Amino acid sequence: MYATILATLLFSLIAGPALAQSWPTMPDPQLTPGLARTDLTLDDICNTNWGTDARHVTNTMKQDVIAAYQFEIKACPLTPYEGNSVHREEIDHLIPRELGGADDEQNLWPECYEPVKKDKSKQADGAHKKDQLENELHKRVCEAMSADLLAEYQQKIATDWISLYHEIYDAP
Repeated sequence: MYATILATLLFSLIAGPALAQSWPTMPDPQLTPGLARTDLTLDDICNTNWGTDARHVTNTMKQDVIAAYQFEIKACPLTPYEGNSVHREEIDHLIPRELGGADDEQNLWPECYEPVKKDKSKQADGAHKKDQLENELHKRVCEAMSADLLAEYQQKIATDWISLYHEIYDAP
């Protein structure tokens, strides 16, 4: 009996505390306040194929963001990727490019990929969920062709993207 207790105690000291299922889900507003471009029109935003255009985020910018956040990939949850379970992150735009977000360190932060759930209401907060929100906001802005709506979404996503997600998807 004492051997079992000793082994359990020793294991817990070596392994450390149990890892909680949490990871950073929001950027630090001091490091990443969000920044929108001022040189884009609504036509530019709505008629650019955002997945195929040229990005201007350099590897140096990415490394600077990681260093500023003192970010370690192990903070991200394990997620399936190409048949393996891995920790994944992206250097994400707080204000997404498809809403006029700038390729600037003031608009970049390290964001974890979360495990994907079939039931999206149980989806944790992370890069997949934010991507879903970004696509929906872009669609709404371009359907309305409204600069006011664009400015509202830019401000709300920069302030609290998770609350905006719930405002969009949990609305009756």
